[in-house]
Amino acid sequence: MNSQPPTLGPPNVVHLGSPSASAITCGGGGSATAERIPWSNSTRPVTTGEIVVRVYEIWDGDNIGDPHVGANATSTNVCAGAPPDPTPRWYLVLAAPNGTNLLTYTGPGGWASVAGGAWNITIADGSDLVLVTGASLAGTGRGLTVYGFANNSAITGSIPL
Repeated sequence: MNSQPPTLGPPNVVHLGSPSASAITCGGGGSATAERIPWSNSTRPVTTGEIVVRVYEIWDGDNIGDPHVGANATSTNVCAGAPPDPTPRWYLVLAAPNGTNLLTYTGPGGWASVAGGAWNITIADGSDLVLVTGASLAGTGRGLTVYGFANNSAITGSIPL
């Protein structure tokens, strides 16, 4: 019986750009905050099926959950329905380099297509991760991280909000 762990390859590092926050009006009424985080590049291509996204407290690493949040995005609007609760509820929208919203992500539900297409797609360099929250998390000691594992290599990337 061979009980040796697999040999791990070099990490696949995701480089995220500086977030920019803006107030948005949601299609269902009310407002939210959209924090646009550029996906500059990664060491090797990454698919959405290979990563998990979390919002976390920088000082202790605790996850900021999003129970019962619903992602309300269309291909042209990151908040097409009601805004998330003003408590730390959030969902994420993956926007292509041309600005088209492709997928949404929630912790409980994972990735979902905005227009009914595939949910497991390669994330193109120059895409944006758009964090939609009821109340801004910018400058509050929180961060966004993506992590996973593929082809015997860890996938890691994070940025303070």
